[in-house]
Order: sequence, then structure tokens, then C-alpha cells
Amino acid sequence: MARRKERPEWITIGVVTAPQGVRGVVRVLPLTDFPDRLLNLKRVFLLLGESRTERRVERASPHSRGLFLLKLEGIGDRNAAEALRGAEIQLPRGEAAPLPEGAFYVFDLVGCEVQLLSGERVGELVDVLTTAANDVYVVRRDEGGEVLIPAVRHVVKAIDIDAGKIVVDPIPGMLE
Repeated sequence: MARRKERPEWITIGVVTAPQGVRGVVRVLPLTDFPDRLLNLKRVFLLLGESRTERRVERASPHSRGLFLLKLEGIGDRNAAEALRGAEIQLPRGEAAPLPEGAFYVFDLVGCEVQLLSGERVGELVDVLTTAANDVYVVRRDEGGEVLIPAVRHVVKAIDIDAGKIVVDPIPGMLE
């Protein structure tokens, strides 16, 4: 029986990698499929250890090698910026960028029960690998070990995030 999957309250869209200069600007590595959204944020939540604080974004700009620069309110010098190294840039779940129909966030898929068309449980989805051709679901089997399931229409028949269930019809030999 599928369980109702608990959705994360917060989503991480980036991580502070280092200070940039001496005026409190930080470099951010985006951890999102929509990195340009960092340019339009009015505020972010910084998670460092167990502490989450809200900061207004004063300005944002793209930087080199896929990084972004953020100037956050109250961070005025290099020492304050250095103290944020490793902080996760988060937003409330409700502010996640909308996805097209049939697309899902990895954090919504992880933890889902994977079942066969017959209802027999295969295991729990524990990761999603991105490949050039298609995503691949990593499913931990109840009896131990993992199985890789390609996330393609002829194999993945249904996804119900609210119920925490993914229904698959594997090709012969896939689960062995």
C-alpha cells in the first residue's frame, strides 16, 4: 500500500561557495534547473547548520563558470560573506518554479514507492540519475540491492506524487 509522501517544506536552489571581493558579495553555485531565477529573487533564506535566516537580495548578477553573485542585505564585508560559506540558499516549497505537465522535481520523486502494474512493490525510489538520453530512477529493493529503471514512457506508466507512488512496467529482465 502506497503511503502519502510528505513533501519538503523548503527547497534548496543554490549554495554559497565563497566571498567575492571585500563588500559582502557572495558567489553562489546554483542547484536548480532554473539558475536564472537567482537574478530575480527579492529575498532568500540561508540555511547554515540548523539556523535559517531570511535576507533581502539587494542585487544579483551572473558570474563566470555558471556561478552567480548575490549581495544580501546586512552582509557588508568580506568577513560577513565568509561566514556564509556553505550556506544553502533556500525558498519555501510553494515558491518552486512551475514545471510543465509530466515533469517532476527530484525531491518530490525521492521516497516514492515503486510498484508494478500488478500492485506488487518493487522498492523505494532513492535517487534520480541524469543521463544524455533520459533520467534513470534508482530504486532500493526491499530484499536488498538496487535496480535502475529508465524514466521513459513505455516503462514508467504513472506517477502520483500526492500518493507517493510510481507505477512501472519493466522490460523483461530489468528487475533481475
